[in-house]
Amino acid sequence: MKKKCYIYTRVSTETQTEGFSLEAQSERLHEYACFRDLEIVQEYCDAGRSGKSVKGRPAFQQMMEDVICQKDNISFVLVFKLSRFGRNAADVLKSMQLLSDYGVDLVSVDDAIDSSTQGGRLTLAILSAVAEIERENITDQFMAGKTQKILDGKWSGGAVPYGYRSENKELVLVPEKAEIVRKIYELYLQDGMAANSVVIYLNENGYVREDDGSGKRKKFTSDFVTHILDNPFYCGRLLFNRRTNKKGRDGKIIKKPEDQVITVQGVHEAIITEEEWEAVQKKREALSRKNKSTDNPERISLLSGLVKCPHCGSGLVMKKNKRVNKNRGGYYKTIYYYACRNYQKANGRTCSFRHTYNQDKLDSAIFEIVQKVSGTQEFKDAVVCASEEKANVQKLEEQLQRLRKKLQQLEMKKKKMGTILDNLDIFDEDYDQRYEEMQIALNDIYDEIDGAEYKIQDVISQMEVLKQGVRAAQNIELMLDNFGKIYERMSCREKREMYRMFIERIDVFPEEQSDGRILKSIAFNFSLFNGKEEMVPKADAEEHVRFLLDCSKSELTAAEAKATYAEIKKYIKDRFGENAHTLYIAQTKRKYGLDMGQNYNLAADPQKRVPKCPAEKEKMILEALKHFKMLDDSVQMLEREMA
Repeated sequence: MKKKCYIYTRVSTETQTEGFSLEAQSERLHEYACFRDLEIVQEYCDAGRSGKSVKGRPAFQQMMEDVICQKDNISFVLVFKLSRFGRNAADVLKSMQLLSDYGVDLVSVDDAIDSSTQGGRLTLAILSAVAEIERENITDQFMAGKTQKILDGKWSGGAVPYGYRSENKELVLVPEKAEIVRKIYELYLQDGMAANSVVIYLNENGYVREDDGSGKRKKFTSDFVTHILDNPFYCGRLLFNRRTNKKGRDGKIIKKPEDQVITVQGVHEAIITEEEWEAVQKKREALSRKNKSTDNPERISLLSGLVKCPHCGSGLVMKKNKRVNKNRGGYYKTIYYYACRNYQKANGRTCSFRHTYNQDKLDSAIFEIVQKVSGTQEFKDAVVCASEEKANVQKLEEQLQRLRKKLQQLEMKKKKMGTILDNLDIFDEDYDQRYEEMQIALNDIYDEIDGAEYKIQDVISQMEVLKQGVRAAQNIELMLDNFGKIYERMSCREKREMYRMFIERIDVFPEEQSDGRILKSIAFNFSLFNGKEEMVPKADAEEHVRFLLDCSKSELTAAEAKATYAEIKKYIKDRFGENAHTLYIAQTKRKYGLDMGQNYNLAADPQKRVPKCPAEKEKMILEALKHFKMLDDSVQMLEREMA
């Protein structure tokens, strides 16, 4: 059976010369089809409409639509030259990729390119590099213009710094806001004042950050004040590439040679003097060294942002309690908590929720639940639901068709933008502004095209997985079953990122419940795996295993059941009618492997006798520890030995 093909010809009025006319192209393509024994199903032709450019290519669009709809199940599209197929290398590449998605190869007869052959695929790779260079050139031209503005001391655009407003692309002072900036620097340079102290002073003394005329006041925050203090713009300097450096997976800054920071003197009016700026930076550096953490530098709050405030709904952040040991010097063990950021005075105290949650307790409870979550009915129901949806091939095919249509629309939009850019009048007084705006818009379209192409490839990968059988749910269960082994090998940063891959939010009770329970619910969102067996980001994945785990109906975790000394004493008093000294509880916990941190209850005189917990009291304490799930039943053997 002969393979089928389409023929496409295009010519502008300027190029209707011998060898390039529509008739000549068609004749050459018919000869090639005959030579390859191909059946020509349809011919598409776009004739030139003007002497300068082709405005619209309806025949081309119809041909691509027929390919997408698989109207004739063709195998090839024949063109005379690649230039007939697209206006530049990038256009040709995008169209060839679209054909490839549907199993259609492109043949350019005069260029001797056949994408079904190894040589043709090599040419495709070269075109890809050319397209990338074209895009980089556009970006470089835009960045060159922006850099030149900064070198000239002018504002290059973007967010207008607080204290200024933009007038005719120039920055002018806003007197009321400029006075706030001066006040921040003045307060900070006073003895005993830090950034948080400045925030509290401004909020408590009637200073207004923003006034929209409605009577509502936007409070000062520590982030706002530190941004003001760290911005050299206020002393008249302009910095370029200041925040270019990015963090790698290990959290370390990645520096590129070409990303050198450029500092120039701006033409805008400064709010503070150079001397004030330098004095503030010296104090910032001194306070930074003084407050440098003496705790584990690798420690990161694993659930910050994921745990939500029961009152305002914002993410809880880390708070620590580090007390000085006045008797022996140094510090007691640092205790970390999760607390509402909006309750802090340094952030304007817009929330009244002051309760805190012990980090070790909450982190341990979440770890315990995640280890067991694959066995819950909620997880099993969600997996079944997700697997049924993912097995719907037709749904994915419809989605793929929509994405390809969107890609075509973006390509047409890009071509129109390119035509407008080419036709700009260089003698027009607004040429520079319009050229820059068009370049930015064109760059945005390229980003949208990249995003659409990524999603198309992702959907295609999902369809390939479906043809091989859905293994996504099994992979998730495998990961959860080995969660403990994976977890113990990770750094704090990796643990934090892993939790964010499949937990959307954690809700807690406003106060600890009578049984010690603090977890209310956890919203899980496991992204299904793509064809490469990799977990894809939640925002990009099309299918998920989503469910809400009601923790109030689940078994109490060991971490939540863990009791304080006061709770242990109360249990012993209620159960046995006896009092248990803190020292005896601590000795018993140490004896059975609990609380192995530094012992702060040692006598100052090593020769001084320390009371030892009586055996009867030890049994009572053991019973309390088992009640609060701090020890398991294996201690019964030890109890018998004690007897």
